[in-house]
Parts: sequence; C-alpha cells; structure tokens
Amino acid sequence: MNIRQLISSIPFQLLTQDIRIAFAFLTRIPLSYPLNAQGQPVERTLAAASWAFPLVGLIVGLTGALILTLSDLLHFPALVSALLAITGTILVTGALHEDGLADVADGFGGSHERDRKLEIMKDSQVGSYGVLALCLSLLLRTALIAGLIDFASMDQEGAITPNAAAAVVIAAHIIARGYLPLMMSHLPLARRSGLAAQADKPKLRSSYAAFLICLILAGSLLPFTMAVLAIFLSLLATALFSWLSFRQIGGYSGDVLGSTAQLCEIAVYIAALAYIT
Repeated sequence: MNIRQLISSIPFQLLTQDIRIAFAFLTRIPLSYPLNAQGQPVERTLAAASWAFPLVGLIVGLTGALILTLSDLLHFPALVSALLAITGTILVTGALHEDGLADVADGFGGSHERDRKLEIMKDSQVGSYGVLALCLSLLLRTALIAGLIDFASMDQEGAITPNAAAAVVIAAHIIARGYLPLMMSHLPLARRSGLAAQADKPKLRSSYAAFLICLILAGSLLPFTMAVLAIFLSLLATALFSWLSFRQIGGYSGDVLGSTAQLCEIAVYIAALAYIT
C-alpha cells in the first residue's frame, strides 16, 4: 500500500465527528454536535470519541498558555499571571471538572453509605467539603504555576526556559483529559444513570489511543525527564483515585472523572516544579 492509498483509507469524517463530540461535551467552545444526512445527531457515543480527549486538553491548555504569555509581556506578577491563566481555562471548560471535584468531595466526605454518597453527589448544592476542595485546587494550581514562572525566569543551570511554564500548562491539560478514557475502560460504572452512563464505556483501543497521544504530545512539549516524571506521577494519581472511587462508590461517575482531571493537572505541576527545583 502506497502513501496515497494509506491516506485515502483514513476515516477523516469519522475522526472529525469524534473531535467535535469531544469538544461539545468537555468545553463551552461553540462547536455543534455533528449531524447525519437527515439532520439528526450522529449515532456516536462520547466513549467512542474519547481518544480525542487529549486534543481537547491541548486547546484548553493553549488558552492558559496564551494568557501566561500575554501576562509575561505585560510584566504581571507570577501569582496574577497564574490566576488569570486558570480563570481562562475554567471559562473554556465551563468549570466542568471543578464542579465534579466539589461533588465528589461532598459525597465521599458526607456519608459512610454508598447510596447516600451517590445521592449527595447528584445534589447541585455545594457543601463544606466541596468548597474546601475547590479552594485547595485553585490555590494549589495557582501557587504551582506561579512557582514554575518564578523558577523558569531565574535562568539557572538546569532550569527550564521562560516559556516553559506555558508548555507545562499545555501538557498538564493534555494529560488530565487523556487519562480519563483509561479510568472509564478499566473501572465499572458506579450507577446506571448520569453523564458517565450516557457516555458509555470506551473500548480499550480508544483509551490506549488517548494515552498514546498523551505520551507523544507531552514528550514533545517537556524535557524528557520532566515528561517521564509528569506522566508517572499523574498516572499514579489516577490509579490511586480509581482505587479510592471503587472503595467509596463501586466505580466511576462523571464527577469522579472531573475530579481525576483536576488531580492529574496538579500532579503534572508538582512533577514539573520538582524537576526544576
């Protein structure tokens, strides 16, 4: 098979549909859900499109990186730059993952019974555990990104370039979403209703394709050792939180996936800061 035949065999229309589905579910970017010839939504599940999750992370991360770059040009303090970048990514995603983190914190901390935990997680009201989790997530991410900016600007031997903080932000969002299909394919559903149940469970090839895209993109953005450390630490965070979710509610839900994305993002920032310090 020559290159032209190989290219012609690639289902570009299906790949484009998957990308649009992933963006429609995970962001507020105004991309309409793909329609078939009859004007009806295509029969394609979010799980089937889950291989494209890292591409969503790429665009979300680029938003934060652009804000960091503009803030650097305006000579904003590191904390201000970091908080503006996080605000930008939250606006792009509609605080989807932050909402999941708050619900999981309330559910896991609010009861000892599985059914009651799930009931609390479905409640739209945010309790004290949820508020604390959101505050800690926001503070940790702001402080870690600000630390990356400060250390990157020192120009020490072995330090990363001034633009590396932006690269780490992009990689963090790629990894944070790229690991979600792995959790979806290897953990059972905690309940038979809700967004996660509607999304269905991805096949192994989709989840491993997402993971492979993560490796390629993160490896191209970060120094090799930093990339290995970030991939390992975020994978460890995913595995530990998967175990905790199975113990707490018997599997995963949409809120658990959102919480995992937050934890992976933080893990990447910690790995990057550990590398340069």
